[in-house]
This record gives sequence, structure tokens and C-alpha cells, in this order.
Amino acid sequence: MPHATLKTGGAAPCLPRRRFLAASAAFVLFAPSILQAQTLTRLRIAVQPGLAALPLAIAQEARLVDKHLAARGLRDVAVAWTQLGAATDNALLADAADFAAVSLPALVLLWERTKGSPREVRALASLASIPQMLFTRNARVNTIRDFGPDDRIAVPVLRVGLHALLVQMAAAQAFGPQAWNRYESIMVEMPPAEAFAALTGPEPRTITAHMSGPPLQWTQMRDPRLARVAESTAVTDGAATQNVVSARMSFRARHPDATAALLAALDEAMQTIRRDLRNSVDVFLRGQRMDMNAGELAENLRDPNTTFDTTPNRSLFMAQFMRKAGLVKQSPAAWGDIWMPEMHARNGS
Repeated sequence: MPHATLKTGGAAPCLPRRRFLAASAAFVLFAPSILQAQTLTRLRIAVQPGLAALPLAIAQEARLVDKHLAARGLRDVAVAWTQLGAATDNALLADAADFAAVSLPALVLLWERTKGSPREVRALASLASIPQMLFTRNARVNTIRDFGPDDRIAVPVLRVGLHALLVQMAAAQAFGPQAWNRYESIMVEMPPAEAFAALTGPEPRTITAHMSGPPLQWTQMRDPRLARVAESTAVTDGAATQNVVSARMSFRARHPDATAALLAALDEAMQTIRRDLRNSVDVFLRGQRMDMNAGELAENLRDPNTTFDTTPNRSLFMAQFMRKAGLVKQSPAAWGDIWMPEMHARNGS
């Protein structure tokens, strides 16, 4: 049998030009998926404590992100959940997380800061809308219009925090758009637990009012010494997205399958909450190590103004208020400007 002869030297055989171009185009087309599978080994998700994180708690407990990653061929990607507290707002810019749960005002600030840059931040999914309430112990205050210079309203974060923004919106609603900062001088920054203790404790009190969220506000509702003078759903004209999962657009471009997996996991978590709220609350309390009555918590979450949905609601309304109040220089022209394309086909706002 004749042996094949190996020739050396001379020009190497090459593909015809058309075949070469076709092969190159195919590589360019499929390279993102190939690189994604090779380079993404860990998906980092930063969360903050609070009931708005309930969908994330369900996704973590049931390993829903792992499930949807595997369904997209990313079985070897490890999911890392972290709680960064106040640092969560800057986790994306510091490359400490791939996805971060932040308040809507924080999202708008991040979007304005990064808009048009490789680090541009947008929201992937809404997490929750839970009524936030303003309570006072000042017997002379019956409505939002009655606060005076001697009152002190506690909020977790001044000026651009969610609760401070809601007080500003309530003031604008009561006194006119130009009066949004009417109560800025009497707002004080105080952690929720500390504010709750100050408002409900013995005399003398350092504050006279507290713009709060769950679960502390439900305890305040049962205190006969306190009066509720404002609620978020009244100032936002219905349920409005308050917390979101955000990410850099560059991450989405590099890892579209991982991004889609997280969204699918959150959609499934929302379905679980709607199907079995009581068990979902049990899961949340175990993860948060909170000593609360699960039955009471679930009952409070059945408030018709409480929603758990990935589709945003009233986000443009809140973002545009921030621009009118001078809290940001730019606001989105349309709600989709601050949301990733995955949301654009949905009935958001």
C-alpha cells in the first residue's frame, strides 16, 4: 500500500475565500455564547435586608437561579449571594457584584451617573411595592400639612433615599410642586429600628414622626399613641416599584444567558409567592433570622396595595419627580430607558 508523503515547506493550503468568510462569520455569531460558557464561573448577587427581598429569598432557598442557569447550559456557574448593606448601592460600580438589589431612587442615581458609558446601570426586574407609611406621635399633627419647625421626621437616608423621597412627594402633593423640600429641614437620618424605639419609647423623644416600612410600620399601626398621616400609595397614585434588581449593561451584553436565567428565576419566585404566601414568608423569616409571627406577616402582605412582580410600575413617575425636584439633572424620557430590553415588551411604566 502506498504511503502518504508529508510535504514540508511552501505555502500552507487555505480555505477558499467564501468558506473562510463563512467560517469567520459563524465564529463571530457564536463567540459570545462560547466565551460566556468559558469565562462566567460565578454569578454574584448582592441583596439588602427587608421584605422587598422576599422574591430573592425564595429564589435562593429553592435554587431557582441555579435551575435556570442549568436550563441554559450554564451548569458550572456557582451562584454567590451576599448582603452588603448600604454598600450595595455602589456594588456594581465597584465590581463587587454582578447584580444588586437597590431602591428605585438609587437606580435612577446610578443610571444618571453611568448613562452612555460602558458601565451604564439599568434595572432588570422589579421586586416589590409595599405601602410605606408616615406615623407621628405629635397630637397636633393630623395630616401631612400640619408639621411644624419643632417636629422631627426620621428617615433611613436623607434627601435621595426612598423614604425621604416619599416625604418630599407628599409635601409637593399637599403644598404644590415647588414645595417638595418644605420638610427637608426637619428630616433626620436614623436607622429604622432606632427611629421606632425613639418614637414609641418614653419621654423625652428625639423625633416626632417616622416614615417607615415593613415590618415596623405594622407594629406602629397598632400603637394607639401614633397617627398615620401619609401613605406611599396615595402620593404615587397607586402601587409603585420601590426596589429593583440592577446590573451593568456590559454584563448583560457579555452574559445574556445568565441575565435571562436570573429574570426567569425571579418570575418563578413571584409565582411561588402568589401561590403560597404563607410558606414564602416562612422561608424569608428563616433566612433573615427574624423573630416575627409568620401568620401576621403574611396577613399584612395580603394588602391589595402590596405587589410582588418583576414588571415595573410607576418607575417613570418617580424618576421624573426626582428631576423636577433637582435631585438629578436628567431623568428618562420613557420608562424603558432605565430598564433592560428584557422588560420592554411587558406592560411596564
